[in-house]
Amino acid sequence: MKMAIFQVRTWLSRRFSSVSSHPLQVCVVGSGPAGFYTAEKMLKAHQGAQVDIIDRLPTPFGLVRSGVAPDHPETKIVVNQFSRAAQHERCSFFGNVTLGSSLSLAELRELYHVVVLAYGAESDRVLGIPGELGNLFGGIMDIQIAKT
Repeated sequence: MKMAIFQVRTWLSRRFSSVSSHPLQVCVVGSGPAGFYTAEKMLKAHQGAQVDIIDRLPTPFGLVRSGVAPDHPETKIVVNQFSRAAQHERCSFFGNVTLGSSLSLAELRELYHVVVLAYGAESDRVLGIPGELGNLFGGIMDIQIAKT
């Protein structure tokens, strides 16, 4: 893990001498659907923009890869679309990079013109508000139930 952190920081420091001296540099934190749709739109809207996608997981696509119920294979078709974006010459994916430990938000803001936070929830969270019912389930629980 420390080697991955070193590699990312080394690559970033070599790549960016100054944000202002390069075309639009975009970092998307999170490689699920929100992250890839954002990357795709940025690549189309800004000729010359470089989009880097980072994720704490080693592989891209988030819950599309691991959370789609077996009876919904059509949902996984977007992986083809996301793969095309990932293979774009101006797009790079960096896995095993955790915001807050591998790199800080402040570091990303120094290195990029735009930082998009598109990471999802890894677990459900109880809100602790009056009226919260015991028979309501969050999205992660819903996915787990659907996959069984």
